[in-house]
Amino acid sequence: MTKKHYFFTYLSLNTIEMEATHTIKRTCLACGQEGAIRVSRREAAFGLVDIHQILGKQCPNCGANTFSTVQTLVNLDETLLKEWATNEDLHLTPQDEELLLADELYLNLILLALDHFSVVDQKRNILLEALCIIVYDNSLKDNSHKDEALKQRVIKALNERKAQLKLADDWIMDYIKEVVYPQLTLG
Repeated sequence: MTKKHYFFTYLSLNTIEMEATHTIKRTCLACGQEGAIRVSRREAAFGLVDIHQILGKQCPNCGANTFSTVQTLVNLDETLLKEWATNEDLHLTPQDEELLLADELYLNLILLALDHFSVVDQKRNILLEALCIIVYDNSLKDNSHKDEALKQRVIKALNERKAQLKLADDWIMDYIKEVVYPQLTLG
């Protein structure tokens, strides 16, 4: 039996910026049937579209309801990060958003958000934890890819945002604080 390939296009009409540019794919684990939908950057970044609602909860080929799903991550820009940071209902991932953001790629955006956006408290905590994770990761002796310059840059940024870090203190994991806080000048 040959695999049938279906390609479905889903276009959101909420705004002009909603051009479908990202693909979410799923494969039936029982028979290999593949399906895909196209979504906007915003929908992909915030997980606003459920492929199973669009394509159906069962495989059209065999009726199974177990799938593997693949979606490429969206690189955030200032617009998407601002929308996420100022809206408590939006999420970048179902969990561990701080791990996604703990990347040099997002450092300038995080600092911009902390300094210039009206960031909701929970998102401020996530942003500060992401900064702490960058320092943590670049402090580990067994990390062969440590970036000392990046670590020092983030330490400086955290020292400049002591008041915000204090507000996020309960949010940050103790094992991270044990490594990061001694490197800061918290006074």
